[in-house]
Amino acid sequence: MAAALDALAPYVKKLIADMAQEEVSMLLGVSSEITKLEDNMEGLKAFLKDAERRRITDTSVQRWSTKLNNALYDATDILDLCQLEADKRRESKGDGTVEHKSPGCFQPLLFCLRNPVFAHKIGSRIKELNQRLESIHKEADKYKFNIGLGSNPEPRKLTAAELSSYRTSSHVDESAIVGEQIERDTREIVQVLTTYDDKNHSIKVVSIIGAGGMGKTTLAQKIFNDTSIQEHFRTKTIWLSITQPFDEVELLRTAIKHAGGHHGAEKDKNTLSETLFHTLSSGRFLLVMDDVWSQNVWNNMLSVPIRNASKKQPGSRVLVTTRSAHLPQQMQAPLHQHRVKPLENDDAWSLLKKQLQPDQVDGIDQLKTIGMEILENCDGLPLAIKVIGGLLSTRYPSEHEWKSVLNKPAWSLTGLPPELDNRLYLSYEDLSPQLK
Repeated sequence: MAAALDALAPYVKKLIADMAQEEVSMLLGVSSEITKLEDNMEGLKAFLKDAERRRITDTSVQRWSTKLNNALYDATDILDLCQLEADKRRESKGDGTVEHKSPGCFQPLLFCLRNPVFAHKIGSRIKELNQRLESIHKEADKYKFNIGLGSNPEPRKLTAAELSSYRTSSHVDESAIVGEQIERDTREIVQVLTTYDDKNHSIKVVSIIGAGGMGKTTLAQKIFNDTSIQEHFRTKTIWLSITQPFDEVELLRTAIKHAGGHHGAEKDKNTLSETLFHTLSSGRFLLVMDDVWSQNVWNNMLSVPIRNASKKQPGSRVLVTTRSAHLPQQMQAPLHQHRVKPLENDDAWSLLKKQLQPDQVDGIDQLKTIGMEILENCDGLPLAIKVIGGLLSTRYPSEHEWKSVLNKPAWSLTGLPPELDNRLYLSYEDLSPQLK
C-alpha cells in the first residue's frame, strides 16, 4: 500500500511552515509560490481522510491518490535538494566558520536560494509542483469526497493480534487458545504423527487445512510444543514459516539451523540441500511448514533432502498448514488431512473477552447480546475475533461504543483485495495515519 495520505501531507506542510516567510519574501518570484504551495496543501487536507479510505476499493480514487502521493514526495525531494545545496555551501567556505545572520537565515531553503541560478531552478520546480497540486485539487471535485471525516484525535497502537498477524513462530499465543475443540484436534494429530508404521519407510505428510485466520497456525504451534511430540522426535523439530515470496537460500539455511546443523553462510542451494540431508539423517525429525501457498517450496526444494533423510530415519514426519485443499495431493505424499472448523459461539465469546483489558472484563456479559452480533460478522474465524476484540479493547466497554463498531460500514464493504478481509480492514481503518 502507498503511504497514508493523511500522514504524509501534514509532514510536507510542516516543512513548509518551518520556513521563515519574512526571509523568503525578499526573494523575487519565489515567496508567492511558497505561499501558494502552503495554501494548496491546506486546501487538499480536507479530502485526505476519505481518499485514504476509498482508495482501497475504488481504482479511480487510487489513481488520484497516487498522483497526490507523487506530488507530495516531490515536495520533500525539493526540500532535500535545498538541504544538500546548503551543506555544500557551508563546506565550500573551507574555514569551518559560520557567518552570523538573523535566526531565519539558516533555514536550508533560504540559505541555498541566495544562489540565483539555484533559486531560479528551485523556484521553477515549486511553480510546476503548484500547478500539479491545483490540477489534483480540481480533479478531486468529481469524487465528491466526504470532508467531514477528520483525522484520528487519539492515534491507537497496534494490538497484540494485529502484531501477531505479521509474523509467526513456533511459540504458542495463549490468547488464541479457547475451548475443548483445539485440545481434541491437538491430541488427534499428535497421535497420527507419533504412530509408527514399520511397513512403510516413506515420508508421511499431515496437513492442516482451513481459510485464512481460521487458527491453523495456532493448532500447529500447540502440536509442535506438545510434550509427546518433543519426546518422540527427541527435540529435532524444525519450524519453517513460508513467506510469500520466500528466499530459497535463506529457507534452507533456517531449516539446517533449526535441525541443529551448520550452514557456514553457504549460498549454493545444492550444497545447502546436501547439508540439510546430512543434518536430518542423524535423528528422527518433525518438519513443520507453516502457511504454504504453493507446492513449489516442497517439490523444488525440500522434497529430496527430506525424503532421503526419512529413509535413514523412519518415522519422520512433515506437518503442513495451508489454505489449499489440493496442496497435499500436489506434494504427492498425503497421509492425513485435518480441516479446521470455525469456533462455536461460546468459544468465540470467550476468545473475544480474552482480548479485552483486565479492567474491562468485569460486567462485560451485559454487552454479550451486542457482542454476539459483532461475532456473527466474524464467522467463527479466530484471527478476525482477535482483531475485533483488540479494536474493542481500545474503546470504553459501553453499549454505545460497541454499537458504533457493529454499525461501521466496513463490515459490508465490497471490492477489497483478497488478502484484506473486512474484519481486518475495519481494524486498519481505525489506525492512525502513521500506523497505516
